[in-house]
Amino acid sequence: MALRGQEGRERLFCEPCPVTGFPKEMTATRKVAFLVQRIGPYHHARLQALGADQSLAVHAIEFLPGDTVYAWDRVDRPGAFRRHQAADGGQVGAILSQLEPDVIVCAGYSDPEVHRAVGWAMRREIPLVVCSDSNYCDEPRTGLREAFKRLVVSAFDAGLVAGTRAHEYLGSLGLDASRRFSPWDVVDNEHFLGGAERARSDAAANRLRLGLPERYFLCVSRFVRKKNLERLVLAYAAYAGRAGSSAWSLVLSGSGPLEAGLRSAAAAAGLEDRVVFPGFLQYGDLPACYGLADGFVLASAADQWGLVVNEAMACGLPVIVSSGCGCAPDLVRDGENGFVFDPDDPAALSEALGRVADLEPARRAQMGVHSKELIARFTPEAFAAGLKGAMDCAVSRRRRKSLLSRLALRALQGARKGHRQP
Repeated sequence: MALRGQEGRERLFCEPCPVTGFPKEMTATRKVAFLVQRIGPYHHARLQALGADQSLAVHAIEFLPGDTVYAWDRVDRPGAFRRHQAADGGQVGAILSQLEPDVIVCAGYSDPEVHRAVGWAMRREIPLVVCSDSNYCDEPRTGLREAFKRLVVSAFDAGLVAGTRAHEYLGSLGLDASRRFSPWDVVDNEHFLGGAERARSDAAANRLRLGLPERYFLCVSRFVRKKNLERLVLAYAAYAGRAGSSAWSLVLSGSGPLEAGLRSAAAAAGLEDRVVFPGFLQYGDLPACYGLADGFVLASAADQWGLVVNEAMACGLPVIVSSGCGCAPDLVRDGENGFVFDPDDPAALSEALGRVADLEPARRAQMGVHSKELIARFTPEAFAAGLKGAMDCAVSRRRRKSLLSRLALRALQGARKGHRQP
């Protein structure tokens, strides 16, 4: 539906509000532009929760809709938000000019399209919110680069962060504590819990359908270097050697350039029948894979957060999580719902695998209950509430943008004009 305002601009409206029957944007008090690379199932769940607030008219702008880093099927079902696609960076500004949002929310601060949007907002004095899960440990840091990053972050009026480490890191970039809200990294807990329970109700058929062993540790991951999967296979081999015929299997779900090497490593250790590769599982099949598992492990050397830990916990699993994962301080209570280990220490990981496998069934089940209790604070609804708080802060307490900040954004746009940085 489109209406013409007094100035002759076309205004776009979403589907009717279920309460009033009027087009939702006519009932909303704030128009939100949400910039994101691609709307997969995770962003869709978050945007659904945000759009459920009738005071908001949510417009999601995808600026990399064809991105294949994560091979999720495209989500085309209707949502409680309006969807726009920018074929190139220049279209971001055109879409924003058409929408005239009251506040702009950016998923991250490093993409050139985000820099264009921030520059557009600064020229028009539109409040800005950044969503971030970056932390001190997720990649090497240099003083000059961090100083430049602080200039970029100073353009934002508020932030939504994943957890403790991201909260601290965004503070180091100049966004004070009163402007930082949470949580950012959430999943649809009900999707995972419901799917896990359905899979357990017909476990034999689902194991056969997905090619899963009887008892197993699960790891869901991209097969890339930072996920530390080579050490995981090494640690698993040590655990399996101790446990013998009673050892649980290891299921590595995912895909990526290291797959052939991981298969070879498992075969070299004589574990080709114990290390199972079901492939990349789509969003609908993932809950069953979690639901039939006995424990979950994420061994990343460095990770901004680790959403797969949220998923495993929502399904009621004990979790074994590397201290290199940003989620570890917020989601893992050592000895209560899982264990934290040093990603550089395969022996520590091997020991943690054994500890979980050796637990009495009732104790392991209790750890799963603790996982569900802890993850209950990290839901799409909590994300929506946190982001609304950040937007309220940004609108009411807009920061004065420094000349250096404006020059930094201009320099980034100039340096990246015509191409995308990796």
